[in-house]
Amino acid sequence: MAGMDVLCSDKTGTLTLNKLSVDKNLVEVGVDADSVVLMAARASRPENQDAIDTAIVGMLADPRETHPGIQQVHFLPFNPTDKRTTLTYLDGDGKMHRASKGAPEQVNSPHNLFSM
Repeated sequence: MAGMDVLCSDKTGTLTLNKLSVDKNLVEVGVDADSVVLMAARASRPENQDAIDTAIVGMLADPRETHPGIQQVHFLPFNPTDKRTTLTYLDGDGKMHRASKGAPEQVNSPHNLFSM
């Protein structure tokens, strides 16, 4: 914990139930919260059993909605150096997008955070 900058916790569940959750109502980035959740879910890999990825994808009504109609070009998994995950993909019209999630200092521009 000595190298931690931010700790997000829910004292009513995260520590006692070992389950992380995200409150979409607290998303304040000037973009539709549902779009932010979808982009974060696209930059997640719940099959890796990462608690953050699982919590984000769990916010979707149907976890299968993360990838229909898109073609993955490149996925950069989380690593301690980059401190983020990034998915580059093509939408149904062939337009390229990038979705990243991670440490705020690493995801430091609107282009890295969200592209539509």
